Amino acid sequence: MTIDVSPESAAFGFEGQPYYEHRRLRLYDAVVVHASNRVLWRCPKDRLLDHYNEWITSRHLEVGPGSGYYLDHCRFPPGGDPELTLLDLNPDPLRFAAHRLRRYTPRCVQADLLEPLSGLGAGKFTSIACNYVLHCLPQPPGGKQLVLEHLSRELAPSGVLFGSTVLSGGVKHTALSRRFNLLYQRQGSFHNQHDSVRWLHRALEENFTRHWIEVRGSVALFAARAPADSARAGAEAPADLPPERPGV
Repeated sequence: MTIDVSPESAAFGFEGQPYYEHRRLRLYDAVVVHASNRVLWRCPKDRLLDHYNEWITSRHLEVGPGSGYYLDHCRFPPGGDPELTLLDLNPDPLRFAAHRLRRYTPRCVQADLLEPLSGLGAGKFTSIACNYVLHCLPQPPGGKQLVLEHLSRELAPSGVLFGSTVLSGGVKHTALSRRFNLLYQRQGSFHNQHDSVRWLHRALEENFTRHWIEVRGSVALFAARAPADSARAGAEAPADLPPERPGV
């Protein structure tokens, strides 16, 4: 399901999850961005914001925008307003983030990442962010690597997918973070029981030419680059691309 709608549209076809209702999104920055990142997962918001500043481009797809905090505070490349698309299955964060980022007039797309995406304009985006999304996704029969495969098709040649995710294996958990990770799994907010650094390496390797992972606390930050001669896009690599760096 892919529905292209304006933030004010009544065409949204999915009833929002309670965790992402508008009233809770108003507390998202304080609870998730500031407190949980620092106290639970030990990957501070400043490191995640630096991650955005390093990889974001002016033709950007944001998957699971949450409250829109990072897009609101990051530095887009100079040269005019970015062409920004927000994607989520849940209409509530789309509306919330679109209003917060209204100065960019973002396009809103309601879609299920576990299904092939359509209507986005394959090969259009020079950067895609998938921040704190993978640990929330249920495990499909083909594995979560299907999500990375779907997103890789939306990247322009040499474009970059970047993001972060809370893992269960291959990262350092404290007694507190492990307790909350298990609690969120029981609540159904997290589905990262089988997510590990090894799995993430393998999933990125299957779908991208190069990738990079950094572990901070219980979080893995990652970036992965699409092939320079991507046949999916049928075009030369665009000029607006994240910089080269070792491994990506």
